[in-house]
Amino acid sequence: MARSTPIFIVASLRPRVGKTLLARLLADFFRANDRVATGFDINPESFALVERQPSTTFIGSISDTRGQMALIDKLILADHVPKIVDLAHNLFNKFFEMLHEISFAQEARRTSIIPVVLFMADTDLRSRRGYDMLRDRFPQFVLVPVFNDALPSIMFHRENFPAATALTFSTLSPVLKAVMERPNFSFAALARTPADTSNELYLWTRRLFLQFRELELRLLLEELKPDLQIQN
Repeated sequence: MARSTPIFIVASLRPRVGKTLLARLLADFFRANDRVATGFDINPESFALVERQPSTTFIGSISDTRGQMALIDKLILADHVPKIVDLAHNLFNKFFEMLHEISFAQEARRTSIIPVVLFMADTDLRSRRGYDMLRDRFPQFVLVPVFNDALPSIMFHRENFPAATALTFSTLSPVLKAVMERPNFSFAALARTPADTSNELYLWTRRLFLQFRELELRLLLEELKPDLQIQN
């Protein structure tokens, strides 16, 4: 991102849908490309992202005004460093209500920050309503649904989450899931290894990293659109 600072808010309305895994993958995507990303772990019951990325992740709190302002001050910093927010599912409504109350979208535009919500899609009705709320209340945000094939029947609900861009998790075997949960496992290190077409986890990671790259290109095109229109 040449001029803007992206903020990736990884959000869901239900637990155990792959939210923190997505935040980990995104952080390792930047690391694999020799770029720094700052993480914000807003999960008061389990700071899983901090445990995985302790040197680059802050613990965030929205339980009181002081914690909210400290978090916003860091998020709104236009330093060209990508930011990744791992938001607890039970704080979804409170977090986005806070952003609405402080006119975060307007401030983000003023400081050349691009808020991107990576929304973990689900078959639950609450998920659809939460997605619709984000579309209506934050039209300036880039809203990206994420479909996890491990969730039963999720592909039959794609039409409930319309968007120009979407991400998809393919299902992994239990053995490979256990591998990536090892304390010293790194997706960035895996992505840097020589290509091995027989390594399922390597190929799975590369496919997701390619989707992240395509998302970045879309954000870059959106950023350059005004300049391109002037040239035309």
